[in-house]
Amino acid sequence: MKKVVLVNPYYEGTDHIQPPVGLGYLASSLKKNGFEPVIIDANKERLKQKILVSKIKKLKPDCIGLQVYSVNLKKTKEILSALKKSNPKLLTFIGGPHPSASPEGILDYFGNCLDFAFRGEAEISLPMLINEVKQGIKEFKKIPGLIYREKEKTIANPPKFENNIDQFGMPAWELIRPETYPEAQHGAFFKNFPIAPIVTTRGCPFNCAFCAGKLNTGSVFRKRSVGGIIEEIKELYYKHGIKEFHIIDDNFTLDKAFAKSVLREIIRLNLKASFAVPNGVRLDTLDEEILSLMKRAGFYLVSVGIESGSDRVLKLMNKHLMTKQIKEKVNLIKRAGLDTAGFFILGYPGETEKEIRKTIKFSLELGLLRANYFIFLPLPGTPIYKELDKDGKLKKLDFDNFTFTEPSFEGNVNSKKLIKLQKEAFIRFYFKRPKILFKNLTKIKSPKHGYFLLKRALHWLL
Repeated sequence: MKKVVLVNPYYEGTDHIQPPVGLGYLASSLKKNGFEPVIIDANKERLKQKILVSKIKKLKPDCIGLQVYSVNLKKTKEILSALKKSNPKLLTFIGGPHPSASPEGILDYFGNCLDFAFRGEAEISLPMLINEVKQGIKEFKKIPGLIYREKEKTIANPPKFENNIDQFGMPAWELIRPETYPEAQHGAFFKNFPIAPIVTTRGCPFNCAFCAGKLNTGSVFRKRSVGGIIEEIKELYYKHGIKEFHIIDDNFTLDKAFAKSVLREIIRLNLKASFAVPNGVRLDTLDEEILSLMKRAGFYLVSVGIESGSDRVLKLMNKHLMTKQIKEKVNLIKRAGLDTAGFFILGYPGETEKEIRKTIKFSLELGLLRANYFIFLPLPGTPIYKELDKDGKLKKLDFDNFTFTEPSFEGNVNSKKLIKLQKEAFIRFYFKRPKILFKNLTKIKSPKHGYFLLKRALHWLL
């Protein structure tokens, strides 16, 4: 039981195509334990189900694992069913955000095509599982985060989040080949190309009611060593020709001393490369020194989660930020000479149309270069999801149409109106302000990039 194929399935309709760092870490761990991992990014290759299944069969794997989000549950089941039908002895497993958030019922949903699932981090658990199955062991209670069947019952072991994340090394970049990924893989804009994502920390101690992040990486904040991060940047730069780095963890600036040490080392490298934080950082973790160091290190964009222009709604979200503080911190970013992108949520439970309009107005007043307006999505496992479910306010969720652009929850503002408000927000921000439109147009890097942006613009204009 040597060959393990790890798959990031194709998700139709997405233009966010970035290297699967999580699968890279799993592949690295498998290699250290004597296995032969293969990574297939079907999302990057646009491999639809039939072609993907055929490609996997040709590899003749002993084990197959898929990364699962709530939006691709049905397609994942179809892929595993086809593979299991072809080879009943194939060991199948899944991991990712959905099983981490909803371990209950996951094996029942998949039925006989799925043997195991993981919640939380699986770098240690996955090699343990394969070794135990290989040895014929059927006692799995010591494997952290494993979801398995025992006497027709589903058992979900508690996940374990390792304090020493340096032990995981870096992702198996030689299997991912980040230099082969398309332009504008993470969001609409970039400064240089090719791009690679990097994880510097794991875990989130905050309790924002709408966020599922800590279900995947735990609530304890953990850092990699500065040296390990710098070695990864050097490997990506010199071996893979990477010219832009995206720090994708949510809390890079939480420990200011750590972040400043990383930034100072990046400055010492003196690379001809750019940096960004596209997933966002918390505004209340930023200060003048850290922003100055980011600028000197080659950062050009700071993305931040603002969420709402209403203090009442921010309290409902348990955001622990108020609009006054948001204004002050955004101004601080601008004074450091960095562009700012803001994330906003529209249609949060309890939010009124007046408050949504207040959020749109607030976004226009902050001096942001870019804004993203997401329709509220009740992510399984989050505090707000549990609250809505307990109060009977969640309809049966259709995970095949589970996106930030289509309402899956009916709040104070009906779905039709909410979509209209989202469209209005994008049009007012980008297309009714010539200065902002022109500034963003100057960031277009190639005809291919321009075509990509045109498709996005037509979505909102038509």
